[in-house]
Amino acid sequence: MANLGISHTHVNQYGSVPAKKPVTTRHRIQTAIHATFFTAAFLFVVAMVCGIVG
Repeated sequence: MANLGISHTHVNQYGSVPAKKPVTTRHRIQTAIHATFFTAAFLFVVAMVCGIVG
């Protein structure tokens, strides 16, 4: 293994395993918006490839 200059003490100090935060309503709304944008972009590209748009 490569020596990256950090000991295990420092890794543990900064938390090698992040603590899970409870999911907030704002996070759920943002996730839904991102999923909607991703889906719309995907469908737009599919429509362009199939010749429906453009």
